[in-house]
Amino acid sequence: MSDKETVGYIGLGNMGAPMTRNLLKAGYPVLVHDLDPARMEALANEGASTADSPAEVARQVSVVFSSLPTTQSVEEVVKGTNGVAEGGQSGLIYIDTSTIPPPVCAHLADVLKPKGIDMLDAPVTGGKAGSAAGTLGIMVGGNRVSYEKCLPLFEAIGRVIRHFGEKVGSGMHAKMANQIMVAINLAAVAEAIAYGAKAELDLDLLVEILKSGRAASEQLNVNSPGILDDNLEEVAAMGPMTLLHKDMECIVESMAAMGVTESFSKQIRDKYQILIDRDRGKREVARDCMGLLYLAEEEFDVKVVSGD
Repeated sequence: MSDKETVGYIGLGNMGAPMTRNLLKAGYPVLVHDLDPARMEALANEGASTADSPAEVARQVSVVFSSLPTTQSVEEVVKGTNGVAEGGQSGLIYIDTSTIPPPVCAHLADVLKPKGIDMLDAPVTGGKAGSAAGTLGIMVGGNRVSYEKCLPLFEAIGRVIRHFGEKVGSGMHAKMANQIMVAINLAAVAEAIAYGAKAELDLDLLVEILKSGRAASEQLNVNSPGILDDNLEEVAAMGPMTLLHKDMECIVESMAAMGVTESFSKQIRDKYQILIDRDRGKREVARDCMGLLYLAEEEFDVKVVSGD
């Protein structure tokens, strides 16, 4: 039996399930909840316990994580019927690793505070691979004492963990900066490769030389194999574009609150919206974030990869 306290985890998708596994590997008993019973069963088979609601999780632990796909889902888990606010007791620490607007984080912290529940916003970077390997970057905002108390948990799922301030939402602002870089790099990779194709360059050689200098990037490393092998859809290296589009919406909203109305982020958000509108009703799974390449093909009137 472990002598470590049980940790709660709500949301067992592409990011939450691997993070739960790493907590289990680190010796923490984990109580999980997800709307999909199959996801809970899979983690139960690996040693986790299961709960019927977020409230039940919050009622039985002193720290509960959530990893959820939308702002609405986070709000429902916190404020909804059988939510964390309903089940949690004074002294509970609620940690949300989702990507949602910073003002929503601050609002949820205010909702939880009267019950004596402390909230940390702790969005992550590193994708599915980093989540599985336990090498995520974690950007935390909120009470420093609560952060230090939870640091061993963060170290079980991440490699670079930084506290960005006492204000809940500070970690999310750091994540917004991260996603700006991710999105702009993705757009740059798409445009550079479409440009090279239009110029009739050997794309294998082009990618090789791009990787050798200052144009090198994680986005180029992750996405170029699928592009060059013409299997971009199968690789799905970055996850569905709907998730990054959601992040770009958050960024544009945050920029507007700062008085910034025009940005590269806004342009890229609009490009993803074009693809999402085209795909609506046509695909069971949204195209990968590297789908920007399809728009670049149109702009340069050139074909790089197969696909719609």
